[in-house]
Formats: sequence, C-alpha cells, structure tokens
Amino acid sequence: MYYQLLMLASFLLAGYQDARERLVSDYYWIPGIIAAVLAVAFLPSMDFVLIARITLIGVLAFGFAWFGFIGQADAIALTLISSDPTPYAPIPVLLATGVVAIVHILYLYAKGTARKSHLITLEEFRTQAKWIPKALVVDGVRREITNDVNVSRELAEEHAKSGPEDAKTMVEVQYGVPQVTYIAAGFVAYVVYLAIFQPGLLTAHP
Repeated sequence: MYYQLLMLASFLLAGYQDARERLVSDYYWIPGIIAAVLAVAFLPSMDFVLIARITLIGVLAFGFAWFGFIGQADAIALTLISSDPTPYAPIPVLLATGVVAIVHILYLYAKGTARKSHLITLEEFRTQAKWIPKALVVDGVRREITNDVNVSRELAEEHAKSGPEDAKTMVEVQYGVPQVTYIAAGFVAYVVYLAIFQPGLLTAHP
C-alpha cells in the first residue's frame, strides 16, 4: 500500500508539472524512488525479477533519452513503473498509458494542433512550454535545430541570442506531448482499477 501511495505522490506532482511546463523537478521523483527501494527491500522473493526488470527497462528508457527520442523525465517515469511488484507489471500501466496518449493525440490532430509544424514568434515560444523547436527562421533564413528534445529549447535560445539584435526571429515548432502526464494518468487508472476490482493486491505488498 505504501508503494502505491508514494508512487501516486510522485506521478501526480510530475504529471501536473509536465502538463503545464513540459519539465519535471527532480525532487518530485523522490517518493517514487523510495517506493522502488521499499519494493526491492521488503520483497526478497521478488528481488531478482524486480531488479532485472528495472535494469532492462531503465537501460532502454535512458538509452532513448540519451539519443534525444524522449525526455529524461520520461525515462525516469518508465523506470519507476517497472518496479511495481503487482502481477504483470508494468504492462497494465503501459496499456493504460497508451490509451490515454492515443485519445489525447487524436484530439490534438482533430484540432489541427499536432498535424504539422507551426511558425510562432520568439516571444510566444518563450512563454509557451508546450512547443518543441525544430528550426529558427531569422530574417527569412531557416536554421535547423537538433532533434534532441532534452536540449532543443536551450539551443533555440542560444541561437536566437547569437543573431543580430534587430533580426526578425520566428521559431518553427511542433507540439510537445506531455508523456510523463500520460504515464501518470496510466498509473492512476491502474491504481483505481486495483482499488475497485482487486483491493487485496494493494495491501499484499509494502
């Protein structure tokens, strides 16, 4: 039970911040890390399975983050859900996450938000964290920015500052989906499912 409560604390805080700012404070992961340590420490019969699962998913997740395909917070979230000691974990959470993500992305496509790149002003880009920069357009000249989602915003700012002060700068952007929020929603949905249909599993583990 403590495991789920600590994980809920991490994911509710992280999911909310990711939805608003597209970044997550490292401090928000502390309850989840404590939960993962508790699961390994108090379930010695599952140590090998949990450690192997955490290692495998963690290596894959941080590998994707290293190459810039996902954010570092996304990698941490995926690694944490792999520590869940309940049966078939983390498959139920991943399935719920997938459903949430598909529904939201379909909604974005229906609105036209996620269909293609947009050109916005540098001021808009600085005040709206939901955008991922793809290129800068300075006085009509387009300059590509790295696809690494972990550093692209910082590089966009650096390139913008390095240009002429009187230059007209636009930013070519794509909508950045809040992946941690999706994972948080998936975890919450799974805990609610357990509470309603399998309450014994919530109290069977620390």
